[in-house]
Amino acid sequence: MRARRADEHRRVYYVDRFSALALGLIVAMLAASLADAILTTHLLGIGCYEINPLMGLLLKRGVTWFFVGKYLLTAVGLPLLLILKNHYLFGTRFRVGYVIPAVLACYLILVTYQLSLIAGL
Repeated sequence: MRARRADEHRRVYYVDRFSALALGLIVAMLAASLADAILTTHLLGIGCYEINPLMGLLLKRGVTWFFVGKYLLTAVGLPLLLILKNHYLFGTRFRVGYVIPAVLACYLILVTYQLSLIAGL
């Protein structure tokens, strides 16, 4: 297939508009990140430990640092994902926008795992 604009399609382009679905995924990701932070602090209180070295460093500074750091890391990255959602990853056919639902799925798996840890303790 040789489309008239095939060369333009492969170029990087940025968007300033996005769908309601993309917004919903972003809000769900922020909510899942917050749930992860809350469940992590609960698990720490009952004897578990943080395995992420960056989050562990923030936890050593205090719970407020942990929550603010976790939120900022998530909240700063999400607009970049939205702006770059049509950019191709490493020259492949996969776009940055495909990462958004994958990251949300990982967060949901993590939250489910944390809830299973709490139920088992």
